[in-house]
Amino acid sequence: MKNQSKLLLQKVYSVSSKHEKPRLWLQHLVCETAGFQPGADLYVLVNEDDRSICVQNKPFDSVEDVYEISVASRMNRTSGQPRPLVDTCGDRYSKILCIQEKIEISVYHHGDFGKVVVRPLRYKLFEMDSFETNDERIRLLSICAGAGIGTACFKDTAYYSPTMEIELEEDSASVLKHNFEHSYLFIGDLRDCHTVAKADVAFVSMPCTEFSNIGDLDQGYFQNLVLGTYKILKTAAPRVVFCENVPGFYSSVTYQDLRELLNNDYPYIVGPLQLQSHDFGSIALRDRSYAVYFQDKADFELFRVPKPPIVRHKKLKEFMDPRSTVHEWKSLENWHESFAKKAEKDNSWQDRNLDKTFVDENATMLQCIPRRYRGHSASNSYVLSADRKQWRFLTVSELRRIFSIPDWFEFPAHVPVTRIYEMIGQSVCGRVIRAFANEIASLFFKRFAMSSLTGRQLMKKEEEVGIPISMDQTGQIGFILS
Repeated sequence: MKNQSKLLLQKVYSVSSKHEKPRLWLQHLVCETAGFQPGADLYVLVNEDDRSICVQNKPFDSVEDVYEISVASRMNRTSGQPRPLVDTCGDRYSKILCIQEKIEISVYHHGDFGKVVVRPLRYKLFEMDSFETNDERIRLLSICAGAGIGTACFKDTAYYSPTMEIELEEDSASVLKHNFEHSYLFIGDLRDCHTVAKADVAFVSMPCTEFSNIGDLDQGYFQNLVLGTYKILKTAAPRVVFCENVPGFYSSVTYQDLRELLNNDYPYIVGPLQLQSHDFGSIALRDRSYAVYFQDKADFELFRVPKPPIVRHKKLKEFMDPRSTVHEWKSLENWHESFAKKAEKDNSWQDRNLDKTFVDENATMLQCIPRRYRGHSASNSYVLSADRKQWRFLTVSELRRIFSIPDWFEFPAHVPVTRIYEMIGQSVCGRVIRAFANEIASLFFKRFAMSSLTGRQLMKKEEEVGIPISMDQTGQIGFILS
């Protein structure tokens, strides 16, 4: 049973101190993934030779010097339910843990057996570990996965199996683990990621604030995540790399670095393709650009660029909650008074167009729903009351329908509603992501059909790679010159 345990989560963080001693701090998500229950006994083995600390919920076999501790808990204010944690310190950890140095926590679980292994961070700049998974569907790696809405859209096509997600934010990671419990999750700075699951497709959606007009526009000069991203992709070795980001990302030095680094392994590129979610039938605007990288020329030639279908744009009322739902309404007059005061200060507010700020149930187009949607901004879209004197925010359930988030995708009870709004606001349009996911899956099937007819192997590579080739927004083929 213990040997069958699967690596489900890794987390990297810096060791803190408690009573001036190194602190072993296993937070909620780590304990939950390991299956540690509040009040349960745990067994701790400090291995100086291996420089590791092993914490598990079953006694060790014929091992001396094992410590026993108990799982504590903390009440979550949002859910009102206790969540497990381990908080312990002592001289026995000093030979393994050093205050302020980074450690990696690996979580294994199988059946009723759970184990956590803690060791100093293992990281070599040009070396990484990898492991194979036995998934029968297309294996999906998600880098900068957020809460996993994009990953869920891939899975929802029924052709993909999420095998690894990489995310920095703890609460977003908890949403990932809740929805993809059998997938391997890395929590921390992706530049510290050492162990990677092999994949067939990689979905890369790096933070966009550095390249967006509503962000700081520093173009990634001060936090270059591309180098770490390349290292992960090199190790995972997917056949296809799919990138999603704001249009400004693709004209940045950061993207040019990524493109140059990937040229040798992925010489065939489609994009960047700038697409508007409204053109794919969404009523919410979301202007994004996409690029698809291929190892093999055959995959590149078989890939079909998603094109906006001829669709009937639904009205807002088709996404709204039942009329019996009780909402919190706000005064429209008060909002306009506040808006006028800001406009009087001769700032950018005075030029804002309010045509799509307040919309009724017959609206077929909304402004982009940003991360800061719960603020009062002319750039948002709010629902007008029937008498046009009050307004309200769109609800989470309404946003789920607007963004085509799968019904099975859940936010854990401990995540505050304000964070749920932020997670949805910084995510993707499900309709566009599904279009790309289906087209990528289609080329896998086409290659399989070709290999069945000709006897060639599905994963056959080109023997020689010539000059890298790209296809632009118009379908024009061109050579990539370094």
